[in-house]
Amino acid sequence: MQKQSIFTFVQQFSKDLSELAHRIENHLFDQPHAAMMQARLYSEELVKMISEQEGLEEVFPLKHYERIHKLHRQNAIDEEIYSKLELIRKKGNKATHEIKEADIIDVLQVHKFLFEISIWYMQVYVKYDFEAPRYQLPKMSSDSAIDPKELESLIKPYLEQTLAKIDNIQAFFEQKIDSLNNETNKGNNQQTFSESNDAKDVDIELIQKTERINNVFKENHFTSDHTSSKATEFVHSSNKEIIYLLPNKKEITIVMNPETIKDNFKSIGEERYSTGFRKFPKQINKGKTPINYGYSFKFIVEDELDVFLKEVLAAT
Repeated sequence: MQKQSIFTFVQQFSKDLSELAHRIENHLFDQPHAAMMQARLYSEELVKMISEQEGLEEVFPLKHYERIHKLHRQNAIDEEIYSKLELIRKKGNKATHEIKEADIIDVLQVHKFLFEISIWYMQVYVKYDFEAPRYQLPKMSSDSAIDPKELESLIKPYLEQTLAKIDNIQAFFEQKIDSLNNETNKGNNQQTFSESNDAKDVDIELIQKTERINNVFKENHFTSDHTSSKATEFVHSSNKEIIYLLPNKKEITIVMNPETIKDNFKSIGEERYSTGFRKFPKQINKGKTPINYGYSFKFIVEDELDVFLKEVLAAT
């Protein structure tokens, strides 16, 4: 009889991945090397699905690491998901090219990361209000080579190490991204002291601008309900209208629901697609699968946003 799996929900978007997850769990303790290689395959197939959802697939085939990096550059995946995918890829590659048995701690870590990435995919692309099951290790078979007490002693430091590793990986990539951004902004590859001060001034200005924009939403009875790297979700207190604010340093960009916005506003807006608009309807854009979309509107100053919100609310 097949063991109960915490990956059962994966059936809702891929029967093949659900079956692969079962095989990974069946091999987790007795054949960790095989489980690691299968985990790498699982992540590769899931990354392909994300790329298709985002409409980023090229005419020519991409390698796994190229696809991960492209999704990250396009802001389709955030730092946390990127870091986990990279760790799984590297651990899987190591298992593929080495005869030595995979470390059980690494396999347990990868198993947990696969679960968390699958939950993320489910909530972003399948059902945004999906309630994630609690993570737990699959039960060992009675003939497992690992004693349960020994496993417990392994798990305790593993949990602490996992959190520490994620923090370190995120800090590393954030530092790399900041470095690349600085190189791009240098122009002639030389950063002067005045340029450094200007960057600090821009950061302060951006924080102040964000506070002013949030105040405009608050004054029009909108509250922030959810924030991601792609958008901040605002919900009106009475009519429950949803508006997404996009991260944009130069101008203010909001996106409104195509099913509730009036036609006269649609004529001045522009269709925009993103999985960040998680509560908006979907339609086909460039990829093969539907993606969330809405109508975007841009403003230079906060007063323009304030006037627009009042006009929209008056028309609803």
